[in-house]
Amino acid sequence: MHITTLIENTTGGDPGLLPQHGLSLLIEARDRVILFDMGQDGTFIRNAASLGQDLSRIEAGILSHGHYDHGGGLGAFLEHNTRAPVYLKTGCNELFYARDPDRYRYIGLDAGTLSIHADRFIWIGTDTLIAPGLMLIANIQRSGPLPPGNDTLLVQRDGRFEPDQFLHELFFVVEERDGITIITGCGHSGILNIVHTARDRYPGRQIKAVVGGFHLINRATPPELVRFTGEGLIAAGCNQVITGHCTGSEAKAVLKDVLGHRFAELSTGYSTEI
Repeated sequence: MHITTLIENTTGGDPGLLPQHGLSLLIEARDRVILFDMGQDGTFIRNAASLGQDLSRIEAGILSHGHYDHGGGLGAFLEHNTRAPVYLKTGCNELFYARDPDRYRYIGLDAGTLSIHADRFIWIGTDTLIAPGLMLIANIQRSGPLPPGNDTLLVQRDGRFEPDQFLHELFFVVEERDGITIITGCGHSGILNIVHTARDRYPGRQIKAVVGGFHLINRATPPELVRFTGEGLIAAGCNQVITGHCTGSEAKAVLKDVLGHRFAELSTGYSTEI
């Protein structure tokens, strides 16, 4: 399988590409072309063109959870590609907020986009096979801790702000002959919880790679928790760990120290064969 990063917070140095706080991955696997997340807006489409990627080839979109930095580009994608359905988990249309020092900031999806393009969405509540070897995991076990950075992320219900439990989050698994690859947007459910869920779902299969954001943001995440996470990824048998976006620079430094040759960083334009 091949992954091309269309949007990530950082850039690999190509002046023709625009980084952005968010994530969008173009995934080519099992003879299918999949778009996983869409950044904040249509910038990922511009970057795709600069990279020579034709987004009309995309056969399905996947939204990892209901935050703007992953689904703000939904409308742009649905207008650019007029045939691909987009899979998302029940609850992604709720009202999500971040608690800043001086305000509550809306970070959810655009309700107009969800309404106008309602016929393009496939809402799921259980694990769903979208094509042979391509599975969306909607039921994530919560045996381990959630990222501390979740503490400022809320959902508004009946005019009240409540902690977001991230039941609207899913992750993607690509199963191939030589193992599985786990792809996540932010890992709000805990990256080790996600990996253990996948390992239980695919017993005995090698974990080729874990790719995406882990929500180990700077300041909110103690270094010892990051180190515990890296050691847990090794213990779970992850051959490669490719992370970025909401995995902060300090956390990436610790993970690199723990994981060594297994570790790689995402950046806008980053491309890899797994």
